[in-house]
Amino acid sequence: MDEYDEAQIKARLAKLNRSGKTAFAAACAERLFPLFERYARVTGQGDVAALSLALENVWRASRGEQVEDLAQAEEAADGMVPTDYEGTWVFEMGYGQNAAAAVAYAAGSWIRDSSEEATLGARQVYEAADYAAQELIPAFDNFNAPDVEDRLLECPVVQVVLNGLAIDLAAVESPVGDLWVGLRERARSAGEAWARTVP
Repeated sequence: MDEYDEAQIKARLAKLNRSGKTAFAAACAERLFPLFERYARVTGQGDVAALSLALENVWRASRGEQVEDLAQAEEAADGMVPTDYEGTWVFEMGYGQNAAAAVAYAAGSWIRDSSEEATLGARQVYEAADYAAQELIPAFDNFNAPDVEDRLLECPVVQVVLNGLAIDLAAVESPVGDLWVGLRERARSAGEAWARTVP
């Protein structure tokens, strides 16, 4: 069973160059992007095209391309994170929070060459999976039960994304070949497949 070890993820990311950290964070955002699309479709909130452009610019930066103002992408993504006080809460708003935040953290990982922000991108993936697992586990209403963390961790929707994070991290650590195109496509495809399995 895969575990979520944030300290280990951060330590591994700290050894990478700016491009590697950013590519990992962008892959995290790709995995969640289909959930942002769902959130926007259900609520009528969020700007899918603008968030997609922000993420595209993060990928371009990670490949060493010139991006005029990635801070604008970070600000746009951060502004799309739904909050509790914006009206009636619907379940998809949780996904919207994680997905938009992941794009903002991916931009921040490039802007500040930050392993901390890349790690926070991974946390968004894990939190979205945990959020989904809470809906999938029958009669999950006791957050104080002694086995609650184990039950959530064992849930297939959590295990799938933890495995995906491990694959993405190994890819950006690899010194061989041009990984960025394959990484992005794999993360997006996996995110789309995973999104079809969550409530």
